[in-house]
Amino acid sequence: MGTWLLTAVETVCTTTELFTSTNVSHHPVQHLPRRAGRRPVGLLHGLREEDPELFHLYPSTRLSAAAGTGGRRTTR
Repeated sequence: MGTWLLTAVETVCTTTELFTSTNVSHHPVQHLPRRAGRRPVGLLHGLREEDPELFHLYPSTRLSAAAGTGGRRTTR
């Protein structure tokens, strides 16, 4: 179900970059993007004490062709 959801979000994304994030302590959600071939790109400290936020970047080649239409909506 989670992989399907990620694919659906990529399909409707109208930007050339798509990021998701989850807390480092949330292991099931943290590993879902990696299993789907996404790569971690950053770690942000300070949003939650003692629980950094891990960000993943989705490759632009997997995003919808709608991104080329100049759409400005961001899907996160």
